[in-house]
Amino acid sequence: MIVTADLVNAVSKINPIFLEGTLKIAAPEARAMGLKDGQIIQAVIENRADQTKLLIGGKEIELGKNAQLSDSSKFQARVSISNNGVAFLTPTALSTGQSVQSPTLQGGFTPISPHLMNLLLHSSGFANLSQILNANGFLGGFRNVSGLTDLISRILGLRKSLQNISPSDIRNMIVNFGLLTESQLAKRKPINALNQKILLQQLAKIFSERGLDSGNINRAILDIESAQLDTQQNLQNRELSFSLLLPFKEFGDVKFSFFRSLANSKQKDPPYIFNLHTKNDLVGEVWLRTKVEQRIKLSMQMWAPQSETYLKAKDSISSLHELLHNAGLTINSFDIYNTNRPGDETDTTKTKKSPGISHGSVVDVEA
Repeated sequence: MIVTADLVNAVSKINPIFLEGTLKIAAPEARAMGLKDGQIIQAVIENRADQTKLLIGGKEIELGKNAQLSDSSKFQARVSISNNGVAFLTPTALSTGQSVQSPTLQGGFTPISPHLMNLLLHSSGFANLSQILNANGFLGGFRNVSGLTDLISRILGLRKSLQNISPSDIRNMIVNFGLLTESQLAKRKPINALNQKILLQQLAKIFSERGLDSGNINRAILDIESAQLDTQQNLQNRELSFSLLLPFKEFGDVKFSFFRSLANSKQKDPPYIFNLHTKNDLVGEVWLRTKVEQRIKLSMQMWAPQSETYLKAKDSISSLHELLHNAGLTINSFDIYNTNRPGDETDTTKTKKSPGISHGSVVDVEA
């Protein structure tokens, strides 16, 4: 999927009723409303006191208290009737009254796909991707299957070893994660053969062609695309924010996130915020937050509930000061806490939908 601004702009709020991509209507109500297979309908989901109503063509049914919304939603959908008369409404558009600068269908509806709605509702982080990249996980059982060995080896080979990691390795892991795939294509740049998203898409296609269950792979791709969408939404506000997963062979996964807010009159050069989080058998669970001001001044915070890791970090502060000083950086402060990070929060902002981004733009966080 190419995550573009016009798709993001199309949605100011996704109705949780469509969590599975469709709205189910029982056969008696479907008949009473005169719904027909293949029909395109325009409807409204409306709050009335403690009830939520679905209105189609002057007729209405109750959706139940669990469908209560903060605002009413108008949408367009295609009707599918099953053999037992049950109707399924698959949205082709949603509208909450917010104007958007993108093509619309007749009646003022803006097209949106169920897949995009699933991305906006996605909440598993990188759990699916982490499981895929685990050598002892899902893909491990297919390593010796004819025709899959090379592709799976390349995917699992994306994991680097901390023993000989280099700055260029880290850069390649970030570039090949998948956040920049569509941006590189739009610029007609060649895609690296080890692009994680492309490799997973190739594997999912082969699994489907062979009749194998590709659900785990598709969910891992969903993790990447959801991260792309989050990045795109922040770019609408000219805020740079992205998250990705850095997998290592002997160390487990490291979740890496980056954030820089919009410059304003009070902060013409906002700081860069880096967050790292990992949990493994070697160091336990560790959070690291680094704030970079004026490009060279660092303020660092570390949370390590495992006592051994905490003590080692305290003993290594002097060495870290010297290492960063030799690299031209200055540590203003470094606070280490022998506890969990309070709230396990990261430095991001809630996306504010804005129509001010150019039509058809894609995620581009190269700096």
